[in-house]
Amino acid sequence: MISYLIYSTICMGFVLLFYHFVLAREKTYQTNRWYLLGGLLFSLIVPFMPFGISDSLLTFSGNTEVPQILSEVIESPNSETASQFHANSTRNSSVSHTSYFEWLTPFLLYCYGIVTLLLSFRMIRQLYRMQRKSMKNPAISFKGHKVVLVGEEVVPHTFWKTIFVNQEQYKNHEISEEVMVHELIHAEQNHSFDVLIIEILKTILWFNPVLYFYKTVIQVNHEYIADDKVLSNGADIVDYQTLLLKMRAGKSAHYLSTGLNFNITKKRFKMMTLQSSRARSSFKIALIVPFFLILGITFGCEPANIEDDNLTDSISLELVDSETIKLNGKTVSSSKFEAAFSDLIIDPKRTIIDLKVHKNTTMGLVTDVQEILRENGTLKINYTTVEPNDAEAKEVWRSKLKSRNILDLQINEEAEVIVNQDVTSLSSLSKLVKKFITNNGEAAGLSENPEKAIIAIKTVKRTPHDTYISAIDKILGVYDELRNQASMELFDKPYKALEEGSEKRNKIKNLYPKRISITDPSRS
Repeated sequence: MISYLIYSTICMGFVLLFYHFVLAREKTYQTNRWYLLGGLLFSLIVPFMPFGISDSLLTFSGNTEVPQILSEVIESPNSETASQFHANSTRNSSVSHTSYFEWLTPFLLYCYGIVTLLLSFRMIRQLYRMQRKSMKNPAISFKGHKVVLVGEEVVPHTFWKTIFVNQEQYKNHEISEEVMVHELIHAEQNHSFDVLIIEILKTILWFNPVLYFYKTVIQVNHEYIADDKVLSNGADIVDYQTLLLKMRAGKSAHYLSTGLNFNITKKRFKMMTLQSSRARSSFKIALIVPFFLILGITFGCEPANIEDDNLTDSISLELVDSETIKLNGKTVSSSKFEAAFSDLIIDPKRTIIDLKVHKNTTMGLVTDVQEILRENGTLKINYTTVEPNDAEAKEVWRSKLKSRNILDLQINEEAEVIVNQDVTSLSSLSKLVKKFITNNGEAAGLSENPEKAIIAIKTVKRTPHDTYISAIDKILGVYDELRNQASMELFDKPYKALEEGSEKRNKIKNLYPKRISITDPSRS
């Protein structure tokens, strides 16, 4: 999402720069209008266009496909705490990094929501006020368009198809024909549509600075169009400019409307007398097409494909069991894997790791291997699971269990955590898992007891690896907390203080067995 916003904003900035240096000094006002609107739409969609030189924005480079491990009960001897899933050298920084983003992301989303809500309320309120002003004040007709006579002192302005003028000025004939024609052009050409589009985008993307410049440019071009039409109808340039200067001191129009006195500058007056060359204007207009092609190639995304032709190097990696790893067909021990993998000369951008995980592989080994791969910059990983040949056997444990004893947890490619089909956040995952495990048959939809509770984790091809690891950390953290609490109550000792293999330790483990399944065992 952040990459999309950056690419879109930069592209929008280039659209404005092209307008400023190429089109702004030409009297091709209608063409300029459609260029600005088209460029705005183009900037919003170009990061999703399936061509270009940049990486796909729909899948971030840090995302990897998570392993699909078929196991009825995963109990790693090295997983007493969630942090032990990571290499010792990165353990503290990883936990700190996860904790930092756990509160930062919700906080930023909360701030964004508040500001967006306020801006939305402001826009709706102003739309209502314009509608109310149009209905409660007297109105006349001018060349087929409604003219509302308001009591407040404002300069003539237009919103949608309606023109608003001061009632007293109109009755005293202080509003000239040229002014009415000027506003009529805004109404006939639906200039309010352009303004509403940019205001809606500013409400949603209020943090995008380019949009504020974009609105000014669009409105200035609207004034050029209206001025040009008035002068083409035979109005005297000097008299018209004098009239605009008189209107300059009036109260500004509503921010959703187009007002006569918007941006009265020397440049606007200069554009009225500018002599344009048709050949030069045609040439500049012809540059628009190649300019957009260049933007498309620059900011369009290269389709993300893990089997891209450029990724020609492949490394075979097979996790056979808790101690055995096969690297390119050669058997190495888990303790020597890091050194053996580091000896390989690879280009992470051109290499795919074909990782096969056998059923008996412990979760601790899988996580340790993933950490080593990440440290070596290898992010293109093709995971597969070596499962039993008997397809029916894969469904045995789920079919024999009550659905209430299975907590289905899915993590999709957008890093959304879905628990029993309800989207939740990582920050609330621990609470949900703890409530499920310790239900003891009270709530109908939760587990009968901790011994029967199973956490079934599903991922998709491009589930973000960091989200996956964080979810595992939180689940194991709940089990560690419950075991430690039970150990203190029964033996007045922390769970870690109990001797490995002792009767007391085994009793606690049996009270809260870590029954975690990575991917649905019924998956074919």
